[in-house]
Amino acid sequence: MVIQYKHLLGYIRGEDGKPKIVPDQAETIRFIFRRYLAGDTLRAIKAELEAEQVPYVTGEVSWNISTLQSILQNEKYCGDVVMQKTFRKDCISKKTVVNTGQLPKYWTQNHHEAIVSREMFDAVQEEIARRKAMASSTNKSTPTGLGKYSSKHAMTGLLICGECGTPYRRVVWTQKGGKRPVWRCVNRVDYGRRVCKRSPTLDEKPLQEAVLAAVNSLMSRKDELSNDVASEMLQELAPVPGEVLSLGDIERAIVDLSHRFDQLMNETDGEESIQRNLDRFREISEQLALLKQRKAHALGVQAENEVMAKKLRCAATIMEAAPTEVTEWNESIAHQLVEEIKVLSKDEIKVTFRNGTEITQTISALRQEAAS
Repeated sequence: MVIQYKHLLGYIRGEDGKPKIVPDQAETIRFIFRRYLAGDTLRAIKAELEAEQVPYVTGEVSWNISTLQSILQNEKYCGDVVMQKTFRKDCISKKTVVNTGQLPKYWTQNHHEAIVSREMFDAVQEEIARRKAMASSTNKSTPTGLGKYSSKHAMTGLLICGECGTPYRRVVWTQKGGKRPVWRCVNRVDYGRRVCKRSPTLDEKPLQEAVLAAVNSLMSRKDELSNDVASEMLQELAPVPGEVLSLGDIERAIVDLSHRFDQLMNETDGEESIQRNLDRFREISEQLALLKQRKAHALGVQAENEVMAKKLRCAATIMEAAPTEVTEWNESIAHQLVEEIKVLSKDEIKVTFRNGTEITQTISALRQEAAS
């Protein structure tokens, strides 16, 4: 395998020909992964690296957003290698192009020592996908409610209107010479009562306190939830509900029936034998069709289980690093743990965490009165 080390931060070519970790550069890689999972934007990570004069592999202390994006998506940092990501178009121009499916790619797992865990790498890929889903701007003509990801306020993109399903937006009101941050439904702000009639406006401080209470409730059950995650991941290996045969058993049965069908075809000679074997042909064909349906269902359930198990592993990685109790509002912790906050009323929210746990939380009665 040919690996280009010139721009590969964190590794040099080892004596065995495989990537060898460069300790100080590896710490930079871990810092980038940790900060991204903590909710920082690529621009914020770039600013911090440059402020600390952290050098890139070339020795420069100036960082590019595209470089950071590439680092976060580089499978080599979890110990894997994907070969033939690019290829030479022809031997005349010698132009190198990105392989978008023109040629097969080859993925080798556990090829060399990893800098970040596979769980952290997978968690970052999920976070990249989550931010992309939030990245389209609000369109005034069609209320999507989606907005650009922001790390400044953790509830951006997470706080959802329980009435119309649109995200809430942070708004700063000026009243009697003072500034008051509140959160309002985007549809309500942009279109008034025409689209969303009853969504409440929520003061920021009591809302943060309610989310914080839900976070602490979750973290007080950290050990119990970790056991639940382990149990859920075991389900990935369990048989498909309602299916008595394993995938291997189903596959072997399909091969056996296909062989019997071919044998019957070889034994069939002339119209008379076709009519004589017609019922057997029909029976084998029906059994084959049923087994193929069962195989497709089992494969579908298995794929869903694998996706869920991966998501649970990512959530467990994040929870493990989080403190047992959070005493004051922390944008980073909220961003890492919370999947969604649904506004049920002016006095109640439902917080859904990334491990699937849901907690309905009351907003403090001491909240300031906010106009709807």
